[in-house]
Amino acid sequence: MLDHILGKPSANVRRVQALGTALVTLLVTRRKRAPWGLGWLERRSSLWKTLLGWWTLLYLLRHMDDVLGLHAPEPLREYYSRSFYRATWVFTALDAGFWTAMSVRPKWLRDTLSLVFSAYYLVCTNRAVEKVRKVRALVTIEHLRVSWNKGVENPVLRFVRKLHQPQLGIVRNIMLGESESTERARCVVMFDGSEEEFRACRMVVLDVPGGGFVSMAPESHTEYLAAWAQRTKAIVVSVDYAKAPEYPFPYAIDQCFAVYRELELTNGQCIGLEGTERVRFVLAGDSAGGNIAAGVQFRILESEGLRGPAGIVFVYGCFNVDVRAWMTRNETRVLLGTEARDHLHHASPLAVAKPTRHAGSLDARVRVVSGDQPSAYVPLTMTSSFTYFNDQVLTPEMMRAMVIMYVGPNARPDFRTDYYLSPVVAPDHLLARFPPTYFLCGEKDPMVDDTVLFASRIRNAKQPNKDAAYDSNAQADVSGRSDRYCAYRGSALYRRRHSQPRVRNSSSKRFYIGSTDVSEDEDRASNVPRALRMTQFGEPQPQNSDAVIKVKLVAGMSHGFLQMYSLLPEARKVAAMCGEWLDELLHDAHSISPYSRCASEVRIPPSSDKLAINVMDRYGVEIVSAANMVRRRGHGLADPLS
Repeated sequence: MLDHILGKPSANVRRVQALGTALVTLLVTRRKRAPWGLGWLERRSSLWKTLLGWWTLLYLLRHMDDVLGLHAPEPLREYYSRSFYRATWVFTALDAGFWTAMSVRPKWLRDTLSLVFSAYYLVCTNRAVEKVRKVRALVTIEHLRVSWNKGVENPVLRFVRKLHQPQLGIVRNIMLGESESTERARCVVMFDGSEEEFRACRMVVLDVPGGGFVSMAPESHTEYLAAWAQRTKAIVVSVDYAKAPEYPFPYAIDQCFAVYRELELTNGQCIGLEGTERVRFVLAGDSAGGNIAAGVQFRILESEGLRGPAGIVFVYGCFNVDVRAWMTRNETRVLLGTEARDHLHHASPLAVAKPTRHAGSLDARVRVVSGDQPSAYVPLTMTSSFTYFNDQVLTPEMMRAMVIMYVGPNARPDFRTDYYLSPVVAPDHLLARFPPTYFLCGEKDPMVDDTVLFASRIRNAKQPNKDAAYDSNAQADVSGRSDRYCAYRGSALYRRRHSQPRVRNSSSKRFYIGSTDVSEDEDRASNVPRALRMTQFGEPQPQNSDAVIKVKLVAGMSHGFLQMYSLLPEARKVAAMCGEWLDELLHDAHSISPYSRCASEVRIPPSSDKLAINVMDRYGVEIVSAANMVRRRGHGLADPLS
């Protein structure tokens, strides 16, 4: 348990814990009198010493591999930040405890035992992990709803969440969005102000909450939704759409679209707004809600005479329900050159930790490289859903189960063409009409590739000529030079660039992607293809009102960190940053902070101007541009939120 408290799995910590327990037992058993609580055994000679010694012996045997240094590798050691690892420890114990007590009746006893079992699993962490693993292997809809609704249904957890929730002046329920094919949906309306201010407000955030398409009402998201309402001074309307499997695809999209259409056509009068000035809307969605929000945007674009939102904010959205192991060549090209993604740079091809340079890596074992390599090297690359298959929040089997329940019995969809299910495959003519779109995701999220690829698709749709020119130039630079590329692929420079973490040298004007600062070597190495050379920093460009794409990846975190608002300090910082994003979109002020380490924006220029590139925002959240897709997966860099 100590390594979970410290926020990093460590065999050394467990060794100290085991030996410390043995030492404490030795000191206690040397006492003549029994310790407090064991006095009733004192009359039975040394029975208490025997019991304590036997328990300690079993404990040491259970941790013998750690004591002797024969422990297995730690797959999660470089996975999360310390704070996120601690949060997953608590949530894993809660899931195990609530699943253990889920069949108990009556409810008051189930609520009590759920917390008792959770406390047990907090101490016995291995038992909690094993319990959760077994349940997720055959997860049911009841398991998912018990796990994700526990913060609302359990009175103790509900009270703890309320302590961290900003207090608002107005919180009410309204039924909206009746249509021919759907029923009206319950919507939770939040506003930080008086009734007069509410009626005069002209800004509305329409939120589509996540929950794997099957669970979680707006009440499960109230902490950060209230923070958004407080930060933006806008009205937040969160839709409690109908959940699968009772209401399968595309019912939730139709229902949320009906809510948006009623809000837009009535200019907010359906929720009590007054005045004739046009209301400005912004769409927001997290996880499965991001998928539904994208579907709502497609419905808006395909509708006649319906004004679209001023912007969209996606938070760890699910944009591709085709859960598969391997990326296509085109998908890999989007990520190629942004990180050491080649799985051969590790001793294990499944590793996601910092790449190593020792002789045990698979790349170092290669003895023969084929002479007929393609001109543009595209490595075999796993998708993030399988790269992070050890994730403690979202596993491949959970994703498969949610997709099956969401699709339901009505259709056998084609994931390659149905963009209402997988927005990442939407046609360019729709993506080119998207409003300013902001993306936020954890860098260790199994869905992080969805965020990166969807942002890239929108960018490419908005500036197809520029990308075509870049691709042709890059191809011309490497075409006919496969021999030079093969020589570079086997060189020491290649191994050095792709086996070390990415850093930026403060004295250099270059930002090196996937390598350390090797500018001198690179300048001398004429056989490095231009398409593989590092990008340059540019000066910030003046702001204008053109469409903006922002992508931020939060270091050391996985899925659902906004749900950890009461437990994870960084989640509050990210919620505040999202509130500022919404404020930008609501006021049409796409401000760019000059303090980002990485490229922070893709600005769609009216001509051939350079793209604006900046470097770290005030919240310390690492920013990544959809132009360069500069990412830091698996490099073990310092947590920028700390």
